[in-house]
Amino acid sequence: MRLSIFNVAFATMLLLGGLAGCATPQYQTTVRLIPPGDAQGRACIQDCEARKTACQSDCQVRYQACAASLAPEVEARYVEALKQYELDLKRYATALRHYEMQLHLEWLRSFPYHHPFGWDPWPGHYFPPPYPEPEMPTREDVRANLEKTNCQADCGCLSAYDACFVGCGGQRVSETVCVKNCPPAR
Repeated sequence: MRLSIFNVAFATMLLLGGLAGCATPQYQTTVRLIPPGDAQGRACIQDCEARKTACQSDCQVRYQACAASLAPEVEARYVEALKQYELDLKRYATALRHYEMQLHLEWLRSFPYHHPFGWDPWPGHYFPPPYPEPEMPTREDVRANLEKTNCQADCGCLSAYDACFVGCGGQRVSETVCVKNCPPAR
């Protein structure tokens, strides 16, 4: 079999690209809030913090009310998920039986061959099936998925606080810093 120089070059570039992707730098953005120096600005910021606290508590109450209202739907979806799990488990069992039968037939087909000293009494290596066993659903998973899709956890309190903070004369400074696989400093 002849290998073209283009195939070798392509494979080399693909390998180098894959290795380079493993060491991609990871960055983290941090935000610092610098309060104003005057007393009026600090009093304004106290008002901003009180509004942020009230916003967050209202948001938490709304989220808990939304989560509590999902209780009947959680039970209905959990029953549906269990029925789907039962079907998936039956399909998995059927596929597993088929896979094991294929392994068995492969062993029988290789009767006097594929072994340097004649017939091998052992069926050889057993490889696990190429598909995962389905996972049984839990009420907690169903509840978490429903809450994630139906209830809003973020009410925008922090962005409103940041705008209020800057409006009071404070400064919002964002800094992006490399935390892992950093390039060498220049």
